[in-house]
Amino acid sequence: MSSRGKLYRLEGIVLSRRDHGEADRVVKLLTAEGSVDLLAKGIRKPRSRKAGHLELFSKTQVLVSRVNGSWDIISQAEALQVRSRLQEDFRLGTYARYVAELAIRFFEGEADPQLYILIDEVFSRLEGGAEPALLTRWYEQQLLILAGFRPEWSTCVGERNGILCRTPLRPRPDDQYPYGLDMERGGAVCHECLASDVGQLAVRPLSPSALSWLQTLQRRNFDEVARFTLSERTARELAQVMEQYIAYHLERRPAMLRVLHG
Repeated sequence: MSSRGKLYRLEGIVLSRRDHGEADRVVKLLTAEGSVDLLAKGIRKPRSRKAGHLELFSKTQVLVSRVNGSWDIISQAEALQVRSRLQEDFRLGTYARYVAELAIRFFEGEADPQLYILIDEVFSRLEGGAEPALLTRWYEQQLLILAGFRPEWSTCVGERNGILCRTPLRPRPDDQYPYGLDMERGGAVCHECLASDVGQLAVRPLSPSALSWLQTLQRRNFDEVARFTLSERTARELAQVMEQYIAYHLERRPAMLRVLHG
């Protein structure tokens, strides 16, 4: 596909779009082979036939013309799943943009068929009425696994006197002391290691409820997770914990969190 004008087909999910020139848009399409930026010429014109097939978060099939030295051009587009609720509902759309932002930041175009499957599932569940905050917490755990940043929630990652702790973590509601999150070591720490690390900037307390939920979110599929009741207090803690963990490893706060949480 190196010669100008050669056509090829792609199936993908529209992760983002940005205006280009007077009537065009650059569309970031996530495929099983990675993400790619494509030029949709004339898509902002009122009579564009492609516009409805390249909406944000939609799954679409495109016919693309190879162009040397520039973006390849979308010649034809056919929407396979439009997901109009994510486009029309501001709150749902914000969650969807956050999902897309994490995929873009962590993978930067790298190919991973499982990422495509995961994003497709999350967008479909958001469109279908799944509780967006809980689904997002589940998505974060699954994405981190795919991206090679899998947090260790089941075994203490702490270190005391130069020896790795490795204590199994089995949080219970009647635990008297908090656990901890060590962002630098990438996981949870036991009560004793948290006490020894007090004052470390990369370590924060973690309630037994939050740790139990993080273990569940990581291990189970979403249908199983959705059967449990998440308290508002724990939901707030999980949102804060994951925001800090993700920002630490991305070395920036995801932009869409300013919209979701201020």
